[in-house]
Amino acid sequence: MEWDDDNLRRFREGTPDVLAAVYREHAEGLARMLRAAAWRGGVFSHLKSAMELENTLLETFARAFEPRTRAAYDGTRPYGHFLMGIARNVLLEQTRNRELAVGLEPFEQKGEVVEDGPGLAQLLEDREVEALVAGFKDGLNDEERRLFELRFGEGLPQETAASRMGLTRIQVRRREHGIKTRLLGFLQARGYLEGLESRGWSFFRRRGES
Repeated sequence: MEWDDDNLRRFREGTPDVLAAVYREHAEGLARMLRAAAWRGGVFSHLKSAMELENTLLETFARAFEPRTRAAYDGTRPYGHFLMGIARNVLLEQTRNRELAVGLEPFEQKGEVVEDGPGLAQLLEDREVEALVAGFKDGLNDEERRLFELRFGEGLPQETAASRMGLTRIQVRRREHGIKTRLLGFLQARGYLEGLESRGWSFFRRRGES
């Protein structure tokens, strides 16, 4: 696709047919670059998994098509290189989350580090907390409550929960982040999990907290 003034304007406006054309033109090229990078190791190494590659590809385009990112593209740099820069940031964020995420064990992903000591799973044994969480669930809409049950109650992976709900993994991930943030605030307002804070997609122990 030629990045003339009209196409660039329509791209920045988020015109669906232009976004679709950009995806069709660049998705396979980005996938090839990510596959090649996977064999060089580092933050790209887990992309040897076809599922991880697909998830990273979708997340990269989701971010590339956000209004602020569309506005940042000037139409002169090769768009494939622009996408690769976004993909690198996605992977660096995922790596940090795997290394640093703590607490709220039912929502953790494979490979994340679990803190020592009591987490949400143990707190749920407390009847008071059980009642608080039940109250929190009552405030969720039907879709959120279903996601909460699949991920927290049944402990299903994101891919399985997404399939059950007819959503993509990216959609599940974004909805889950919203639920996690609200649940953390809900419990902290009642004196629980005060040492954690929300950052990005995960929860981190504040500096200086043991």
